[in-house]
Amino acid sequence: MFTNESYDYHAIVTNDFSSSLDEAIKCYNRRGACEKQFDILKNDFGWNYLPFSNLSKNTVFLYFSAICRNLYNVVISNLSKVYKNVNIHYRMKRFIFNFIAIPAVWKKASRQWYLRVYGKIPLQV
Repeated sequence: MFTNESYDYHAIVTNDFSSSLDEAIKCYNRRGACEKQFDILKNDFGWNYLPFSNLSKNTVFLYFSAICRNLYNVVISNLSKVYKNVNIHYRMKRFIFNFIAIPAVWKKASRQWYLRVYGKIPLQV
């Protein structure tokens, strides 16, 4: 641990004696991918703080927000095919700032109002 070498040492403790070392590492890495999904649900879809004190209401909220996450994945994958500046790996906050929150201002010129959109956004208004 304290040898000043450029290696990282990791340990995996398990009681599964029937699996090989590679299978144990793959199982541990799958667990990390699952933890990433819960991180997205906690931070992007409100699982960090549950809104109700009743367990049945919170269960409905958790199911509904998980369905919303699946719908978000479908929407973002379809939008990424149409717009090149939308990536399928965008988290919710980045998607909102890059696609939904568009800086614009209404201008009046020649007795007509028009919308001036700022930035390099491929929109036709």
